[in-house]
Amino acid sequence: MPKPADQSPGLIPLDDIAGRIRAVTRDDVVNRLTGWGHEALATAITIVVIVIIAIIVLRLLRSLVERVIQRVMERQDQTPRELKQKAQTLGNVIESTGRLLVFLIAGMMVLSNLGMNIAPLIASAGIAGLAIGFGAQSLIRDTLHGFFILFENQYGVGDVIRVNSFSGTVEEISLRRTVLRSINGAVVIVPNGEVRTVENLSKGWSRAVIDIETSATEDDTKVVEVLKDVLEGLQEDPEFGQYILEPPQFVGINAISVTGVTFRVMIKTEPLQQWAIERALRLRIRRAFREHGIAVPVLTSVSLPPSGA
Repeated sequence: MPKPADQSPGLIPLDDIAGRIRAVTRDDVVNRLTGWGHEALATAITIVVIVIIAIIVLRLLRSLVERVIQRVMERQDQTPRELKQKAQTLGNVIESTGRLLVFLIAGMMVLSNLGMNIAPLIASAGIAGLAIGFGAQSLIRDTLHGFFILFENQYGVGDVIRVNSFSGTVEEISLRRTVLRSINGAVVIVPNGEVRTVENLSKGWSRAVIDIETSATEDDTKVVEVLKDVLEGLQEDPEFGQYILEPPQFVGINAISVTGVTFRVMIKTEPLQQWAIERALRLRIRRAFREHGIAVPVLTSVSLPPSGA
């Protein structure tokens, strides 16, 4: 029989294709589907195991953080408030960093079990990380500064600090940034690399410093006696006395000017309580001055008649 003219070399004849289709039996289909099912089930079980292990690691991480917090709280060289702040700050940093690593590793393992080739992804991440490293020197600087801030316990969550031209309560601190809440409620985000000089207003203890100016004609002895009585009464007050760490100190005359005489008093207080003490003391001094007739400087204006009048 002559060879068909339209049959091209390299193509499978239709008769062979039909023969192969007839050769596929029901058992072959069942075996193939069973194999696919076994592979899918094995993959699903592996992914579930990875997720369970990740959850266990996260639980262990939480236990580690709690143990670190407990070890920090057992130290006696710092006040309970400072220990609590430091433990909370270290716990947040350790937990957030560990959680990120666990999610990253678990995600790569899941993708690998789903059949994705993660080698190019890892290589791309390495190259991208190298490129970012050259262009993100500020990020590295922020991280290094954040590490030393945490290691040296310069400040923690809950502290009131003044950094650069900003001041407020520390709401969050990480290796990269410090988040402040200013007195007017604004959120200030300061990169740790920009933290050069920090003024911590709540480290260990605070001090209320008040200057009181009286008229230049007042009797200094009388003013001193009234101020000492007010300081003694404030220390014995059940509401404010609990925040005073040492007996109030009357410094004396701090300045003399054409408007009057300035006296200074100082009170050592619990951290963050100096402002409440200052407000209460000013109110008591004002009342005491009124009761004893002590005058304060009053600015007066004089109207001069027009020239030639």
